Amino acid sequence: MAEKLEKKDTKAVAKVAPKKDKKDKKPSIFQRMGKWFRDMIGEIKRITWPTIPQTLKNTLIVIVVVLVVGLYIWVLDAILSYGISFLRTLVS
Repeated sequence: MAEKLEKKDTKAVAKVAPKKDKKDKKPSIFQRMGKWFRDMIGEIKRITWPTIPQTLKNTLIVIVVVLVVGLYIWVLDAILSYGISFLRTLVS
């Protein structure tokens, strides 16, 4: 069984990178920033802003929820503080 080994051509093949045209160049930072701002303004124009009554209603809901959660935490803290104080009096 004789295996034939093929010898590869050892000549180096120079690869030439294709030249980029001016239109293939990356835009400058200022052009990219300008495009970003134009896109941002376009997105802001598409936003559906809430009306004043909706904003007031949502604000009221947030205030009520904050007060309820604060009250809950205050009551829980008072109960736990009383419980710890009671346990300390039992121990000493």
